[in-house]
Amino acid sequence: MDGILRGRDGWEAAIAEALRNAARPIAADPRFSPRGLTDRAQVERYDRSAFPPARPAATLLLVYPATSGELTVALTVRHADLRAHAGEISLPGGTVDPGDASHEAAALREAWEEVGVDPASVRIAGILDEVWIPVSNFELRPFVGTAARRPPLTPHTDEVAEILELPLRHLLTDDLVGEELIEGPGWLLRAGVYRWQGHRIWGATARTLAMFAAVLLEAGIPSEE
Repeated sequence: MDGILRGRDGWEAAIAEALRNAARPIAADPRFSPRGLTDRAQVERYDRSAFPPARPAATLLLVYPATSGELTVALTVRHADLRAHAGEISLPGGTVDPGDASHEAAALREAWEEVGVDPASVRIAGILDEVWIPVSNFELRPFVGTAARRPPLTPHTDEVAEILELPLRHLLTDDLVGEELIEGPGWLLRAGVYRWQGHRIWGATARTLAMFAAVLLEAGIPSEE
């Protein structure tokens, strides 16, 4: 696996093999699952059986070599004035529309619409476990894609305020991981987060990244080479 994280020959095949051989369900770092606190706020408990069927959604975790050659993941910063998930860090993605041929097609469409990634430049390497998002009742299917070269990333919609590029190696260490209190209207949670360039990555995005990290570590892809 030497050199994989630096984008040397065979890195795309190595990631696809890791996803193909990963034990399921993926044993992701449990720190990234939010825990409710009751001492300061009344936390709403979500019983999925009481919810209507979840809406299907898909995201694209795109891995590509940055200018330096180091493998990198693209993330978006959502505008602070949005009604849902305002200001949060996300992977490109969204609702599966009736016109989408599949969840995969939806993930690729959303990546094009949000950050300008040409679907033809992406090779789908595999899928991570689905993530249910109670606050919006989405069932999120995360696809891992690879691109041989860095795509020309540009915010394409009013939803995206900024694009972040996170080196993949940081997900395989504890360098960026912390645990914080996260507060919203009428609730308070404690959750593991990634911190990158002054931004907090938590919730479904952090859980998806942690799953991917678990797959790579299980396959023996190291954080230091």
